[in-house]
Amino acid sequence: MEVFKMIKNIKMNKENLTISIFVIVIFAVLSWTVYSAFYGENYKKAISAENPDDICQVPQGYTQEKWIEHMGHHPDKYSQCLNK
Repeated sequence: MEVFKMIKNIKMNKENLTISIFVIVIFAVLSWTVYSAFYGENYKKAISAENPDDICQVPQGYTQEKWIEHMGHHPDKYSQCLNK
């Protein structure tokens, strides 16, 4: 009898593990989808608004403060702008 209980517990643990992994994968996919939908568009907007001749110039739709804040998030790309 004890052996049957152990086998049943092992089967239950495998089922719980499978369900847990499935839930984690679904959550990760949904999170990535939401992140891409909202933040991907903002990134595309910022890139398309840049002046290719002068990336330090404040693009249309941004205030000076917001543009400096944006550039501060990308110091590798805008280092020459931030050192002014």
